[in-house]
Amino acid sequence: MSSGKQPTQSKLGRNLANMGVGGISGTFALTFVYPLETIKTMIQMQSEAGQGTSFGKILKQRIQSKNLMSLYKGLPAAWCRQFFFASLRIGLYYNYSDYLQAKQKKTSLSALESTLGSLGAGAIGISAVMPFDVIFVRFQAENALPPAQRRGYTSLGNAMTRIIREEGPATLWRGIIPAIGRAMSLNLGMLVPFDMCKKLLVPYLGATKANVLLSSAVAGLGASFCSLPFDNAKVKMQSMKAAADGRMKYSGLLDCMMKTVRNEGLFKLWVGFLPFYACLLYTSPSPRD
Repeated sequence: MSSGKQPTQSKLGRNLANMGVGGISGTFALTFVYPLETIKTMIQMQSEAGQGTSFGKILKQRIQSKNLMSLYKGLPAAWCRQFFFASLRIGLYYNYSDYLQAKQKKTSLSALESTLGSLGAGAIGISAVMPFDVIFVRFQAENALPPAQRRGYTSLGNAMTRIIREEGPATLWRGIIPAIGRAMSLNLGMLVPFDMCKKLLVPYLGATKANVLLSSAVAGLGASFCSLPFDNAKVKMQSMKAAADGRMKYSGLLDCMMKTVRNEGLFKLWVGFLPFYACLLYTSPSPRD
């Protein structure tokens, strides 16, 4: 009996290790690319306000004003979000994969099984970390707002308590629908194509780091294209404020997307693509080679 359990225990231990490594490495990488994530959010916010801008313009403004450190606003909340989300999605997907392979006595999953597993892992992972997601987006958004419109949060704890007191606990999960859509499309776009690309490239590159890097780059393009419209809506819904009559600017995901297309243009759903893609490559490394 012990010999039969050993492979399962070994896989479980490996996947737990992958969860920790994936979470830590993603969080470490986020520290270096976080300014890109902030600039992406600023581009989205300024596009919403009808102010055309670009990565280069924003970076130039920050350098000229000697205010580069403002691009790190909200980093502690982003650390928490990245560590727990990366760990959960990796662990859930690969434990699910190993369980089905062992149960069905096969070496790989079908396309449908992989799809369902990656979608589920992404949805569960982001639902668990939504409070951190809302907080770091609001910190980032303040860089694109005039002083009079800023909320003035001073820390992760201050933001958490003020949101609960001023807007209610449910606000910490505002934008959960686009966030789940983003996470599911991101997870589907990264994990499944990554595995497929890596297998296809083995005859040409072997099981090498070059294979892993190229597979990640290809998967990242598709993942960015699929998930950025959801990210756009998520950022706008999480940072919006109630009007004088108490109404919110957006009533939901579809309303936000339709207003974005109508007011900004169809392709503005993908505004900020390059910094988004760059962040994705650095903060979503392959969980296992």
